[in-house]
Amino acid sequence: MVNKILEDIADQLRQSGEYRIINKYHKPEGYNTDSSTDKKLIGVFLDIETTGLFYATDKLIELGMVKFEYTEDGRIFRLLDEFNRYQDPGMPIPEVITKLTGITDDMVKGHQINVEEVDSYLNDVDIIITHNAQFDRAFFEITFPTITPKPWGCSMYDIDWKNEGISSHKLEYIAYKYNFFFEGHRAITDCLAGVHILAQDLIISKQPVLKQLLESALAIRFRLWATNAPYDTKDLLKMRGYRWSMNQNDKQRAWFIELKEDQIEEEIDYLRSEIYNSSINIPIEVFDAYSRFSNHYGNLQNGEKYQDKIKMVKMLYLK
Repeated sequence: MVNKILEDIADQLRQSGEYRIINKYHKPEGYNTDSSTDKKLIGVFLDIETTGLFYATDKLIELGMVKFEYTEDGRIFRLLDEFNRYQDPGMPIPEVITKLTGITDDMVKGHQINVEEVDSYLNDVDIIITHNAQFDRAFFEITFPTITPKPWGCSMYDIDWKNEGISSHKLEYIAYKYNFFFEGHRAITDCLAGVHILAQDLIISKQPVLKQLLESALAIRFRLWATNAPYDTKDLLKMRGYRWSMNQNDKQRAWFIELKEDQIEEEIDYLRSEIYNSSINIPIEVFDAYSRFSNHYGNLQNGEKYQDKIKMVKMLYLK
């Protein structure tokens, strides 16, 4: 319990209007009361620490997961059980990683995460959420390739933080905007901080953070590639929300954007008229929450589940 004298001082500083007080994160017993009769689902916030940035050559060294109850309207209830394990990467942990995370060779030596234990822990989970799913899912899948597939969401890309007045996607910065701080770059701590952010309301739109994430993550996503776009159009693409491909598994290096179905036609028209000045075909991939961010399951172009969506996109090319 924080000393009452310190709380009084903090209140005085807040009321002065000259200071902003950022509180240290303390794990709550829960969030919303459990009186709701709505069906409870189980989410898990997942975080991974690794020896580096490249899943093809670097290794996972720590896996943290925190389960929580939620409802489809984005309310979070109880925090449930935690999972935290080390993994020996079979190689020395770089000094820069030890400085960042505090994880040493001695801490991971001889440890191996049991894949059956991970699968069992995730058995009742309805969605896996992580902050930068493109990074975490790649390491997770290459380390545990036989895990039962689950939908994934991303608290970095499935929330429109910029529209909420938050200019950085870093978890620590978002926490600062919600008036708390935590010791980052340890798996469980990052997970708890992530859930705490999901339990808040968005600053401007006021809807629950988790609600917007669920709506975005569970929607069918269309990725449009601006392949071979003229170099002098890169600023136009960046301003429109395109990102440069950094995923090691992408088949091409190009600008891309992810959109919902009702945005596709307008974007194809934009690329043809403003970027290429021709009726060039725009490469499009289709994803759902099971395949998005995944290096195992890929896009849905060759599957049967969303052939109506693929057909719709192809029809747009005939315009």
